[in-house]
Amino acid sequence: MLDVILVSNFSMKGELSELLNRSGFDFHDCLIQDIQHIERYPIDDEYKTIIIQSANAIKKIDSSNNHIYNTERIYGIGPNCKIWAEKKFGIKCLIPGQDYSSAGLINKIESDIYSLGKTLLLKGVGGRDTITNYLKEKDIKFKVCNVYERILNLDNLTKVAEMTSKECIVVAFSKSSIEPLINEKEADLKKIHFFILDKSDEQIIDIDDVASITMIEDIYDIETLVNKICAING
Repeated sequence: MLDVILVSNFSMKGELSELLNRSGFDFHDCLIQDIQHIERYPIDDEYKTIIIQSANAIKKIDSSNNHIYNTERIYGIGPNCKIWAEKKFGIKCLIPGQDYSSAGLINKIESDIYSLGKTLLLKGVGGRDTITNYLKEKDIKFKVCNVYERILNLDNLTKVAEMTSKECIVVAFSKSSIEPLINEKEADLKKIHFFILDKSDEQIIDIDDVASITMIEDIYDIETLVNKICAING
């Protein structure tokens, strides 16, 4: 059995580990980019709309940040945002029906025929600008707050690079979580089967440089993900 290495932050890693272990795989949780929160009170005013671009942008916000409760509508990019908004603040968070991406969220907002009004966008340093550009194009009055930043975990990067001395599977959900490994000279990319979240507008790695690439449409569909991993193992 090939080792399976998760290099991204994932709220359902427990369920993924359990199913993989049940199928005979060794599972390794090796986050290459640690999350460091830089703003606990980013909601500094009354906003008609708050958009959560990443679950990491909502996790560490102080629950005494009262402005969030007065917001008319809150949008999130996917189930993880929804879970954290409802779990921590007890507030409703609207997300796309299935396309958990910036494009999917924009389509959700458009289909709601909702006037965003004064908007706060919560994201991380270096995060994608798709939603920011959309707000600019629509001439929306908005503010961007970078709530967190990613810090390279050199120990985990070294550990994962060493594990690529033999054939293995790497699961990653964002470009930022995988770039350090791609650029690591000690990593043997030709022995890595990458499982990457499908973002049609984002080129992460060239298929000719690695053992294989499998695109993931829904990271929360654990059974399908495990079945695809089993298929790679042959």
